[in-house]
Amino acid sequence: MRNNIRRLVATLMAGFLVVGLALGYWQVVRGPALLARADNPRLVIAEQRAQRGRILDRNGVVLAYDQVRDDGTTARVYPYPEMVHVTGFYSLRYGVSNIEASYDETLRGLAGRSSLRTFTDGLLHRPQIGSDVMLTLDADLQAAADAALGDQRGAVIALDPYTGAILALASHPAYDPNRLDETWEVLRELPSTPLLNRATQGLYPPGSVFKTVTLAAALETGLASPDEIFTDATGTLQVGDFTVRCHNHPGRTTFDLLHAYAYSCNVTFAKLGLRLGVERLAEMARRFGFEEPPPLEIPVETSHLAATSPVDTMDEATLAATAFGQGELMVTPLQMALVTAAVANGGQLPAVHLVQAVQDGSGQWHEPGRAVPHAAISPYTAQQLRMAMVLSVKEGRAGEAALPGVTVAGKTGTAQVGEPGQLPHAWFIGFAPAEAPRVVVVVLVENGGDGGRVAAPVAREVLEWILTTDAQN
Repeated sequence: MRNNIRRLVATLMAGFLVVGLALGYWQVVRGPALLARADNPRLVIAEQRAQRGRILDRNGVVLAYDQVRDDGTTARVYPYPEMVHVTGFYSLRYGVSNIEASYDETLRGLAGRSSLRTFTDGLLHRPQIGSDVMLTLDADLQAAADAALGDQRGAVIALDPYTGAILALASHPAYDPNRLDETWEVLRELPSTPLLNRATQGLYPPGSVFKTVTLAAALETGLASPDEIFTDATGTLQVGDFTVRCHNHPGRTTFDLLHAYAYSCNVTFAKLGLRLGVERLAEMARRFGFEEPPPLEIPVETSHLAATSPVDTMDEATLAATAFGQGELMVTPLQMALVTAAVANGGQLPAVHLVQAVQDGSGQWHEPGRAVPHAAISPYTAQQLRMAMVLSVKEGRAGEAALPGVTVAGKTGTAQVGEPGQLPHAWFIGFAPAEAPRVVVVVLVENGGDGGRVAAPVAREVLEWILTTDAQN
């Protein structure tokens, strides 16, 4: 009897060993060759029958949802296709982008789901239903920003300066994600690059709006004071072989520092840049967020003080040009929105974000974790910058942004692109009301020409819509 038991045990052990070796071979050695292909019809059908969660604006307006067809498969629908640079697209052929990508697991209903539940749902053929994502965007404000920008190539951002919530983000030209599969190849080849999100990924010379950073550095370091008098009698400054020119203050040869900002005097800001030196100017830019991508739920590019060479190799001519917004500077509209928000928020750089809340599997809403706001400049510096931006609208280059009965703070920029025959990029940064800022607005119009004549009126329309809506509510 004992011998029989031993033989039985030995046989069972040998069997287990053979099964173990076979499993190891088929799962590890041969496993990759046996995986289901991505285009396996069963996987495609399963994906088509899964119902993704909705993407909503801050007021519950549906920006993306799944429509169930008669055969039980689903089609992704975008009622507001102009928001594609935020919502993104969902395609079985081309994948996912933007919010559709960053919150893919939530929208598919997989976030926080246990392996046991996933296995049970698959075993019982339960439909896969995703959870919803609520954005900070306001669909009506977004429509107003799109209308104000019109057919011009560029971007508009509206931002809450205290919370960092993005209220509108327009990038033109856009495209229709509902027709992505049929238009993808054409979209990729268009010279207007509609697939590029100009608000967060477009890199441009900022022109005079960067003078906000230079002025902040001069005030923060104590190397200049608001009442310091500057003289520019000739409208030129020679820095090595580079001639700085300025014709923005006709009839004025002397003015204080804040008026130099309002008049957008390149000569004065070139002098400030040379007084500051590369290190101090670079440090201030980093405090505003340059050289690191802002933490956002969609792809962003990093803004650089010197895009093509190390900062510490910058010569005096390049430093002078950088100080008034040219040189090798390359920035995104999002970066300039953060600079402006810090001024409006008393020096605090807010944690910028696009997602307000996320729904869990039980239907409860939760705010996602966010970066902590930090001080970029002192409250005193922020106050002086605010005064300079008010002067810029009242007496200077940004007058087209003025609104009756409202104190608007702003700055325009006309950024030379360095390519023959191309108009400069038109910029505006600002906020209103200046005494108690409600919203930051940044406008970029590619090759639009003069910032005061082109970008400022776009910003005025957006600001007017926001403040009028607030008053009505």
